[in-house]
Amino acid sequence: MSDTMTEPLLLAIDGGQTSTKAMVATVDGTILGSGAGNPTVHYLSEGGVDKNRVAVQGAMRAALAESGADGAQVVAVGMGSTGVDPLGEEIPAIHDIIHEIAPDATIAVVTDTYTNLMGASGGEPGVVVIAGGGAIGFGITADGQTAVSNGFGYWIGDEGSAFWIGMRAIDVACRASDRRDRPTALEQIVLEHFGLEVMRKLPRIVYRAGFERQEISFLAPKVAAVARQGDPSAIAIYRQAAHELALTAAGVLRQLHQPGDRAIVYPTGGVFANDDLMRAPFEAHLADLWPSADVRSPRFPPLVGGLIVAARLAGRGVNEAWLGRVGESLR
Repeated sequence: MSDTMTEPLLLAIDGGQTSTKAMVATVDGTILGSGAGNPTVHYLSEGGVDKNRVAVQGAMRAALAESGADGAQVVAVGMGSTGVDPLGEEIPAIHDIIHEIAPDATIAVVTDTYTNLMGASGGEPGVVVIAGGGAIGFGITADGQTAVSNGFGYWIGDEGSAFWIGMRAIDVACRASDRRDRPTALEQIVLEHFGLEVMRKLPRIVYRAGFERQEISFLAPKVAAVARQGDPSAIAIYRQAAHELALTAAGVLRQLHQPGDRAIVYPTGGVFANDDLMRAPFEAHLADLWPSADVRSPRFPPLVGGLIVAARLAGRGVNEAWLGRVGESLR
């Protein structure tokens, strides 16, 4: 029997609204394999536990299969998930789901904001601004204080998110279509995105039963493309998104630090993938709001943040040697 089939292992899970991901590593930080499953839904929703059993176990099985390992070898699991309360009533169900595959594992379930920061910083204190379908800021200090900013959800918040960008584009396109505002290339982009000939038919699409809000989020990269072509309205949307996300970072910093304190800020998520549009204005706005902020690119993805949680749960020190092995095997 190979060493891979006998040695103790760590497992990380990232439960997201797009997909559920898992990663297996040795306790010394060597990544052996990864896998993905269905999106994670709210555990307290109708059928939520059963749907998440399929999603989480699918990702775990795929990662274990790629690793050539068995679930019985897993000694610690670090799971970050959207919308999960680490002290909530759903936690026992999550433990049951994981233990069906990894029966002997010790489990820590944390928010995805925590694993995002742990991955971005390599396990160190700091502030992470996550801008994907939603937008939220999270920070932790050296003495364990935490704070959250933004992230109130797409109906009443999430400024700077992909959904927010898509909604701003729709607003601009509607105003251009009836000449309340100047013409913009965004009007044609919105029409093509929803398969329409005129903007007046858009309400039939977005108000119909079963409409998925992700369809609005999916507009964001198209808005970015139009901004790169020089459309003033699209450029203005991305500049405002950068400002909102800088405010999100500043909100966390104001809760955790005194003015003048140095803190590291990590921008993460799909919106920040548009680096040419977002990074410079984000840094400029944040410099005005918190001049001593140090903006850095994330070191690792959120799934590695889950591995860090698992390693610490197993009593393994996370040092530069450990992180170096993670980085080498991740590449």
